[in-house]
Amino acid sequence: MFLKRAVKAVLLIFVMLMIKCLWNSILNDTHNQNTPTVQSEEVAGIPKPFVKMSHISFSEIKDLPLGDPRIIEYLRRYVLIPPSKLPYVFTKEMGSLYKEQVKQMFGTKSNGFFIECGANDGEYLSNTLELEMRGWKGLLIEAQPELGKMLMTKNRKAWFANVCLSPYSNISEIEFAVGRFMNARYKNAIGKLLLPDNSYMGTLYRKYGKVPCFPITTIMAALGVTHVDYLSLDVEGVELKILNTLPFDGTLVIDLLLIS
Repeated sequence: MFLKRAVKAVLLIFVMLMIKCLWNSILNDTHNQNTPTVQSEEVAGIPKPFVKMSHISFSEIKDLPLGDPRIIEYLRRYVLIPPSKLPYVFTKEMGSLYKEQVKQMFGTKSNGFFIECGANDGEYLSNTLELEMRGWKGLLIEAQPELGKMLMTKNRKAWFANVCLSPYSNISEIEFAVGRFMNARYKNAIGKLLLPDNSYMGTLYRKYGKVPCFPITTIMAALGVTHVDYLSLDVEGVELKILNTLPFDGTLVIDLLLIS
């Protein structure tokens, strides 16, 4: 009698466990149907979560909360272009105006990370090219599409984003203006964001169109980078607004800032 009761008890426990497993499986299937699949990917050396998703447009992510993993995946999939593995292609244009100052600050350091916002064509007046040639990793940001295309032909060994750094703490689309009276080679080398308090163009600029803008912290989160040795900002008057978006909680540490 005791043996029969023991067998029945074991069978009852087994049935209950099977029912629980089946119920959990149903719940997981339902959850997976309604929730993006979060996995892990290594970008710039640091694993970060990302979301497997179908095609998503800028208009669909620009109003999402900045912590939404779909924004990170959008940046990695559609915005951030990885460093080139091809040989450099340069034309011996004018180098950085701050070459000596940067050399004094970093000496022969060869393992740093830079951001150059306002990267132009990646060669002309570049404030980061020499560091890159010494083995630095980095991110080049240039909002002007034509300059972005030119930059891609240089085969820089840094990440590239053809967007602007947002002067606000959110994703946005902002009107952009380019230089009107530059020479043929550099007619687009001067550009500026047209903000409510910075919209005067005079005769120097002409409207180009809207460009997508992302907060610097969001872009760096997509790269998995939390420490920047050198940030070069050349954004025609909105530098302070961009700096005001930086966190002061250790999320992103920047050692040296150059505003030109």
